[in-house]
Amino acid sequence: MIKLLKIELRKTLNYIPFRILIILHFVLFIFGIFFIPRVNFNFPFVTILPLYQFPHVWNFTTWISSFYNISLILLVIMLTCNEFNNKTFKQQLIFGLSRRDLLVQKIILLLLLSLYVIILVGIASITSGLIYSYKITFSLIFDRSWILANLFIQIFTYLCFGLLFSLIFRNMIVSGIVFLAYRVIIEPIIRVNMPESFRPYFPSKFVTKLTPSPDILSMIQSNMQSNGPNGANKPDAAAALFPQGLPMWENLILTFILITVLLSLSMWIFRKRAFN
Repeated sequence: MIKLLKIELRKTLNYIPFRILIILHFVLFIFGIFFIPRVNFNFPFVTILPLYQFPHVWNFTTWISSFYNISLILLVIMLTCNEFNNKTFKQQLIFGLSRRDLLVQKIILLLLLSLYVIILVGIASITSGLIYSYKITFSLIFDRSWILANLFIQIFTYLCFGLLFSLIFRNMIVSGIVFLAYRVIIEPIIRVNMPESFRPYFPSKFVTKLTPSPDILSMIQSNMQSNGPNGANKPDAAAALFPQGLPMWENLILTFILITVLLSLSMWIFRKRAFN
């Protein structure tokens, strides 16, 4: 395992486009998280500051990070397709690695990228909460921080999607276009034509629900009823409630099943693919 980790890190870290995209992802995420609170929104009873206060900041940062993580999915597609183009897979087979080792290498990469995301989001969440919260206690700081585990599972699942698409098409542009088309066009069209009771069982639905968005309407109502700045920071006020849909445990079970399917298909392709 350590050998495979070293090989994957050597290949990935020495790839200049990887460094550029990771830095770009980091900069854009930090800019978005810390710039938005400084924007002056002149709407009555509306303030975004509760989103940056404990414990609501955990819901907000994990939810908003999904909009930035599309770049990491495309990064996985780029790295995998690049190995096809440069015949890196074939060279590693010649040097003694098995096809299973090739998949394990990619899984290690997906896990490292997922870990990078939760570390980044975790640091950003704690920093924002310490800056903007009126009340700070140990229990309040880490209330809802468990959602980072859901974020880890979520981003790993989407990266598995990127890996599978790149193994199927082996072309960076085609893989990226097909993935985006599936995510933005194909699945939503199929989903909207299905009975409403079936819609939560589509991958984009139950994986997305792992990091539920804050209930903005509840926060506005709470702000209207609040008599002071501390009102928005009470644990029961402006609660980031889970949106309607499947229970969280069902979303998790479905996601783990999906991960198993995606990795099984990837392993099947690795075994059957001729790396010419």
